[in-house]
Amino acid sequence: MSTETLLDTPSGNAVVVALDHGLSLGAPDGFKNPIETIDKVLAGEPDGVLVGPHMARHYQDRFAEADVDIVLTADVVTWSTSPGRDHDKDLWTPAFDAEFLAELDPVGVKTVLVFGRDDTETFRRNVEYIAELAEDLRGTGIPLVVEPVMWGRRVPDKLETDVEFVEDAMRMGWEFGADILKAPYTGSVETFEPLVENSPVPVMILGGPATGTTRAMLESVEGAMESGARGLMIGRTIWKSDDPERTVSALNEIVHEGASVEEVWDEAEQAAIASGRET
Repeated sequence: MSTETLLDTPSGNAVVVALDHGLSLGAPDGFKNPIETIDKVLAGEPDGVLVGPHMARHYQDRFAEADVDIVLTADVVTWSTSPGRDHDKDLWTPAFDAEFLAELDPVGVKTVLVFGRDDTETFRRNVEYIAELAEDLRGTGIPLVVEPVMWGRRVPDKLETDVEFVEDAMRMGWEFGADILKAPYTGSVETFEPLVENSPVPVMILGGPATGTTRAMLESVEGAMESGARGLMIGRTIWKSDDPERTVSALNEIVHEGASVEEVWDEAEQAAIASGRET
């Protein structure tokens, strides 16, 4: 499977901003107004956005005008049958078929592979769906992006980026059919580089909940790039930042130019200090 379209940039890497959270979270803080958030992100000139197919359909003119690539989310993960709520349920399900997704001309289709579930039947369906989707997309030129995550109760939160868990999850992700992995960063070049080297498919990193600072996220991206990653698919830490445009611009410099966080974020920090914001 060719990944040239998604990674067809001068550097061979890509900055993709995840904007698919409405499928799972409804209208989360910082994303109440979709147009406002989309425009702030696009102003930073990312290479692509990760969105649900109907967001791609409703705002296709905006994305086309920005000349941004589209990666589509194929499944849905929710935690309650109440809208936008978290009642600690695992309600993953396939949502959109390959034929419909292909009609929207994406440069990739993404699905999660959730480890740590109590419900073995849901895990079985998850694996089966990935294998089927990989076959449905084969020959279309659209790569399958698999996001292996440790969200189930059997994996404590503190182990979501555990090297052994991530190593096994990444391996299973491409063995099940991934053309690209959207993987957790393990926290250091020393631990992540061997995982990237052992993967026959490109590795991009995910972001997770926006619980840290923008700078901490940038440092993770810098480490991942030093490890051989091909970019990122990160959402909340970008669009919930004080300045999404500046954050995306900084990511572009790190991912495409090999810049350090010190080089790209000092100026932003000074601007934040001057305006009373925290970075």
